[in-house]
Amino acid sequence: MTDFLPSIDPKERRRALGVRFVFWTVAAFYAYGATVHVLNMLSLTGFDWFDAPLKWQVLDVVYLILDVTVVIGLVRRMRIGVLAFFSAALSQIVLYTALRDWVLDVPDAFRPGAEQVAYLDTLVIFHIVTCVAMSVAIYVSCSRAG
Repeated sequence: MTDFLPSIDPKERRRALGVRFVFWTVAAFYAYGATVHVLNMLSLTGFDWFDAPLKWQVLDVVYLILDVTVVIGLVRRMRIGVLAFFSAALSQIVLYTALRDWVLDVPDAFRPGAEQVAYLDTLVIFHIVTCVAMSVAIYVSCSRAG
């Protein structure tokens, strides 16, 4: 009797599952991020979005588009998802480090508290960790089994 399913090396299967796990986990975090941007736009996160500084509105729209692209692209294993991920992650690292003063230069009514400003450090760490995880996953997916 012939086997109609090609045999898959268990090592390759584990490798593929590991890569898929990283992609889906990152996609889940970015789905959460997209949800936050939508909630911001619906004025459900503590401030009226239409009264918010224009730069915050633009950032919400841009990152909503990037987050949705990351989610769909990574789940469907499309190259655009990886490109959108690195665009979103690296640009947010720059925004929350080198451009932090610009992001936080807003009218007093919108000035975040110390706890919210400290949260930006957490986001920087998150983006660095996800960049490393995605880089490893991409490396593993491109390498051949030994």
